[in-house]
Amino acid sequence: MSKKAKYIPYILIIFICCFLWIVKHSDNDLYFDLKTGEDILKYGIDFKDHFSFIPNLVYIYHHFLYDIIISFIFKMGGYISLFVFFLAFYVLLGVILFYINNKFSNNKFLSLIVTLVSLYLMKTFITTRVQTITYPLFLLYIYFVWKLYCTGHKKYSIFLIIISVLIVNLHMPMWILTIVFYLPFLVELLFWLFKKKKPNLFNIINTRIEILKPKSIKIFLITFIVLCFSGLISPLKLYPYTFFINALNNDSYSFINEMKSTVLISQFHLLLLYIITILTLLFLNVKIKLRSIILILGLILFSLIARRNIAYVYLLLPTLLHFIIHNNYNLKNLLKIKLLNKLNKKLLYTVVIILLSISSTCCIFVVTFYKNNFNYNEDYYPKETVKYIKENLDYQNIHLFNEFGFGSYLEFHDIPVFIDSRAEVYISEFNGGYDIISDYKKTSNFNEYEKVFEKYNINYIIISKNESLDQYLKNSNKYELIFKENNMYHLYKKL
Repeated sequence: MSKKAKYIPYILIIFICCFLWIVKHSDNDLYFDLKTGEDILKYGIDFKDHFSFIPNLVYIYHHFLYDIIISFIFKMGGYISLFVFFLAFYVLLGVILFYINNKFSNNKFLSLIVTLVSLYLMKTFITTRVQTITYPLFLLYIYFVWKLYCTGHKKYSIFLIIISVLIVNLHMPMWILTIVFYLPFLVELLFWLFKKKKPNLFNIINTRIEILKPKSIKIFLITFIVLCFSGLISPLKLYPYTFFINALNNDSYSFINEMKSTVLISQFHLLLLYIITILTLLFLNVKIKLRSIILILGLILFSLIARRNIAYVYLLLPTLLHFIIHNNYNLKNLLKIKLLNKLNKKLLYTVVIILLSISSTCCIFVVTFYKNNFNYNEDYYPKETVKYIKENLDYQNIHLFNEFGFGSYLEFHDIPVFIDSRAEVYISEFNGGYDIISDYKKTSNFNEYEKVFEKYNINYIIISKNESLDQYLKNSNKYELIFKENNMYHLYKKL
C-alpha cells in the first residue's frame, strides 16, 4: 500500500469522531448571517443595517465573505447542506492537526490521540458560525509562521499572506490575531539579538530555554511588515485596525455570555489542561523554545479574558505539549505501538473496509433521519409567534421590542427588530452614537422600561414568559397580551 493510503484509516477515524461530536443543530448567529449574505448580494457592502427598525444604524459586515458563502450553501440544500459544510471543516481541522502532529513526532498513533483530544475539547465551539471556518486557518497560520522561522522559505510567506487576507474577509474582528500570533516569534528574535550582545546575561536560562534566530531574518521581518498591511486587502476600509481598539474601549460586550471572563473553577477540562502544562514545564526535564513559552502564556491569558477564547487553547495547547515532550524524550522510541507498526496490507485493508462501512452508515443516517431536522433547535425560538405576527400584523412597519437571544430569528423571517446578537450594531462606538444595548438593559428595571419604549416608539413586545419585563407588562394597564406560545413566549400590544 502506498504511503498516502496508510493515512486513510486515521482520517476515517477523525471523520467518525467529528460526526459523532459535532453539534447537530443551528447556532443563533446563523440566521442573521444567512440574511446578511442575501443583503450583500442585494445592496452590496453599504455599511448600513437593514434589519432594525431603528434608522441609520451602521453595520460593518465584518464577516461578509463568510455570509455570502453560507447563504449560497443554504440555497443549495437547506440545513442539511450547511451541516455537511460545517462537518467538512471540522474534519479538515482534524486532518490538519493530525498532519502537523505527525510532522513533529512521526508517530501516527500518538498524533491521532493528540488530534482527537483537541477535537473533543473543541466540540462545543464547532457550530454554524464563522469560527468553524477560521480555526483551521489559524492553525495553518501558526504552523507556517513556525516553518518560516525555521526554514526561511519564501513559500511560507506567500501562504501566510493568503491566509491573512482570507481571515480579514471571512472574520475581520479576529484578523488582529494574525499579528498577535506572530509576536512570540518576534520576541524570540529580539531576545536572540540581545543575547548575541550580552551572552552572560542568558547563562542561567540557557539550561531550560532555547533562543534561536530565524533562518532568514530579512524574509521573516519583511513578511511581518506585509502581514501588518494585509488588513487593507478587503472592502472594509480601516475597520480591521480600528475595530479591535473600539471593542477594547467598550464594556458592553460583557453583556454577552461568551465575552465574559473565564471562571476557571467552572472549566474542568481547561483547568486540567493548565495543570498538565504547568507540571510538564516545571517538573519534566525539558528544554523549551522561547516562542513556545510565550505562546503558551499568551494562550492562557487570552483564554482568561473571554470564554470564547478557550477554543484557541484547546486547538493549540495539546499540540504544543506534544511538540515539547517529543523534542526532549523522542516519543517515537518510548511509545512503540507494535500492533500498529506490524499492520500488513491485508489487515489494513480490513480496517479501511470496516471504517468505510461505519462512515457510510453515518452518512445514510444523516440523509434519512436528519434531512429535515437539522434545525430542530428552532423549537427554542418563538416560531409560532413569528407566524402570528406575519399573518395578523403589518409586521414590516411595527416597532417590535424583542430579546437579544432571538432577534436574528426574527430577521430571518423578515421582521424588523429592536436588537439582535450582532452586538456592535447596537454599541455607540460602532453605529454612530446609538447606545441601544444600554437601553436594552434598562428594560429589566421597572422604573426605566417605559422610558425606553417611549424613546423608540415601541408598540409591540415579544418576551419570554416570567422575565422581569413580562411581569411588568402583565401587571400594566397600558399593554395587552395578544398571543401566547407554548407557555414560553408572550406577545404584547401597546394600548
